[in-house]
Amino acid sequence: MTNRRRKITKLVSDILVWFGFIAIAAFVLLPLLWGLRTSLAPEFDSKIIPSSFTLKNYISVMSRPELFLYSGNSLIISIATIAIVLPIALVGAYALARFNFIGKEFGVVFMIIPLLPAIAVLVPLVTYMNKLHMYNSLIAVILVNSVFNLPFAIWTLRNFIISNPISIEEAALIDGCSRMQMLFSVAIPMMKPGIVSVVVYTFINSWNSLIFSFALTPSPKLRVMPQGILAFMGTWGTQWGGLTALGILALIPPLVLFLLFQKYFVAGLFGTQLK
Repeated sequence: MTNRRRKITKLVSDILVWFGFIAIAAFVLLPLLWGLRTSLAPEFDSKIIPSSFTLKNYISVMSRPELFLYSGNSLIISIATIAIVLPIALVGAYALARFNFIGKEFGVVFMIIPLLPAIAVLVPLVTYMNKLHMYNSLIAVILVNSVFNLPFAIWTLRNFIISNPISIEEAALIDGCSRMQMLFSVAIPMMKPGIVSVVVYTFINSWNSLIFSFALTPSPKLRVMPQGILAFMGTWGTQWGGLTALGILALIPPLVLFLLFQKYFVAGLFGTQLK
């Protein structure tokens, strides 16, 4: 009876786990699938499965020059943010992981910054950027995105460095490497999954950034992709076909990046080496 109860308990447990997986997958995928269906369906077709499919919405969206302007601005912001965040995070994470200095124990305070509601700091940010003469420029958005992405990047790389054996770094120093040579030739290659996870996370965060771009760049020429999507929602109605088509197109770059580097991303998040 005991073995039978264990088998029944394990079976019930497995069923609940799979049910949870299916529920989460449905919660994540159904909105995406419905958006894809709406973008391909003819206008005013309200059936769950449309009677026909059309690329009219995609052709209409891609024929607009604003699409390439908005996607170009988002790409510039994302790449520039990575270029700022990654080197600072590498140096800061290594210092937190390997050196002892006054105030090191307060390093966890870094994680408070991403928890701040973006809407709560918009007024000070706009005022500050005005004083620096950076308001209404992509530089302002890049700097703000960098500040808000740095804590995650530093803490992720710090945890990854701690999980790596320090004996390899010490051996390189004994062989005559300087600290910077050791960092670039020994430590950084061992941090590849962590670096990739930081790059992917920062790109996705910057690509999807709306609030900071909306507040800091009022000029139409400096709008980013999320602002372009919102343009389909007007006072007199919402153009659902164009909105969902542009949303699907905006999803492609971060999705492709994630799929290409997902194993590195997962390993980096958990601070583990790839097998």
